[in-house]
Amino acid sequence: MKKRSKKLISLCVAVGLLVSSLTGCGGSDKGSDAPQTDAAENAETAPEGSAGKELSIAASHQPYSHGLPSYIGEQEGTFKDAGLDMEILWFSGGNTQNEALGADEWEVGAYGSAPAIAAGVAYNAKIIGINVEDSVSIDYFVRPDSDIAQIQGEVEGYPDIYGNADTWRGKTILCATSTSVHFGLVATLAKMGLTQNDVNIVHMDVPSAYAAFKAGEGDVVALWDPQSYQAEEEGWVKVSCGEAAGEEFPTIFIASEKAIEENWDAVYTWLKTYLEICDQYKDDNEGQAKYLLDMQLDNGIDTDEGLALRFVEDRPLPTIEKNIEYFKGEAGSRKMDAVMENVIDFFVDQGSYTEEDKQSLSDNGFIDSEFIKAIAEEKGLSMD
Repeated sequence: MKKRSKKLISLCVAVGLLVSSLTGCGGSDKGSDAPQTDAAENAETAPEGSAGKELSIAASHQPYSHGLPSYIGEQEGTFKDAGLDMEILWFSGGNTQNEALGADEWEVGAYGSAPAIAAGVAYNAKIIGINVEDSVSIDYFVRPDSDIAQIQGEVEGYPDIYGNADTWRGKTILCATSTSVHFGLVATLAKMGLTQNDVNIVHMDVPSAYAAFKAGEGDVVALWDPQSYQAEEEGWVKVSCGEAAGEEFPTIFIASEKAIEENWDAVYTWLKTYLEICDQYKDDNEGQAKYLLDMQLDNGIDTDEGLALRFVEDRPLPTIEKNIEYFKGEAGSRKMDAVMENVIDFFVDQGSYTEEDKQSLSDNGFIDSEFIKAIAEEKGLSMD
């Protein structure tokens, strides 16, 4: 497999969140609910001639919790032990991951729900699993003298959102678009009856947004860990967060359409091994933190041992049991369908996508259960 640079890839040109056709969830879910008797039968559906070949795959990650198990597996040789030659490509955000997906540079990966939608729209990529929950880690900060910080309790039903429609309207917000912090921002604005058109969103990756806000740019900054921890140390005021907005928006596992069609065994092996690493480390926060610190320092993120430990404590790793909970059932009625439909509807309401776009995603089987079903079957776990 061709080797690529493992240095953090800087943001270049954002993949357009506004795409001519979006695709939603529910509906036919082509190929994801075909009858399956065991994992071996799934392998029989892999591309002809793939049996017996050395498996290889390119995985797309950011140096955060949803990239951690792949990093651990790379460092410990777990994927090689499973017969998979895995290469990690590191990115600073979902936009650049999607750019690289369009260039056919990676096959599987993990990121937020928002860039997953963009990938489904532009490239017919599929959600194949649920990863860590993002609502616990995305935060929105202002400086202490901001008018937003002076008001609390005026957003009915959402007491932890500061300000009101008047104080948020027209603000310049530094935010990584087409990411989880973007969706959380949309959710926060919606609770006040606003849309993203009522504010001025300036796209920046999270580390750059933190640095720019510290230098005096913008009125509001959208952050995730560890920059959100550093914002607290700066004395900035957290005026909303994922949990405050009351919405569920997980990170997800994604695979390209080409990988599913031509490299099924490798996708399956990667996802199964990833979840096994999660199971091995789920109760070992200190072990996770050690690897997280190394991973983030390797990728130029300013952090330390204390921040790394807090990071992993805040974001539990996914499990196969949680994936079964979200992916069991018929297409259109699964828990994952409801979660993603809610995210998509937010962007439809904001004018980023249309109802026709949403239906197109549904028709194309955006949420693909086949890998979780096969893993559950191999492990003797029920999908009922």
